[in-house]
Amino acid sequence: MESKQVQETKRKIKNAYLDLYRKKRIEQISIKEITERAGLNRGTFYVYFADIYDLRDKIEEEAMEEIRKHALPVIKTLMLNKKLNTEILPKEFFLKEQAILELFFGDRAEAKTVNKLKKIMQEAVMEVLGLKEGVSDSKKVKLNYALEYVSSAQLGLMGHWFKNRMELPMEELGEMMEKINLTGIITYLFNDIKKADG
Repeated sequence: MESKQVQETKRKIKNAYLDLYRKKRIEQISIKEITERAGLNRGTFYVYFADIYDLRDKIEEEAMEEIRKHALPVIKTLMLNKKLNTEILPKEFFLKEQAILELFFGDRAEAKTVNKLKKIMQEAVMEVLGLKEGVSDSKKVKLNYALEYVSSAQLGLMGHWFKNRMELPMEELGEMMEKINLTGIITYLFNDIKKADG
């Protein structure tokens, strides 16, 4: 178990990195900038992290765990054709952890990081629908395409929402995702967009 002082030092380093990452790519961020922003000396950084990429990876791993914890109940509910209720929606997490969410949904999100998130979503879908075992080799290729479609669509929607400063209330976004997932995008566009205005 880490002491409170160690936890606080790591938190300062991580927050300094996330602040800088909002403004520039990782290649443009120096350890000197991070430690100055964190109010620490350069040597302290190397006590906890091998380099800037090690820091980034550790932040991502922690963030993935948080996202997994908050997103999996939503994914499972959507896949089981159940109604999303407000208790399941990770509203507080999205409001509180915007700096971390930049890693996955911001303009500088790296493909490798987004793909890790896709993998979590795809595994959740396979688990909920019982597709982890018993899928014939002839259907595995199609399964992979279907999983790519589902995870890309959900992440695209979340990314668009995040980049647009969460302009829709999360409850409305959840309702929209629910309808699109259960009825399909064409039906949603026709019934909820075209008919509503027509």
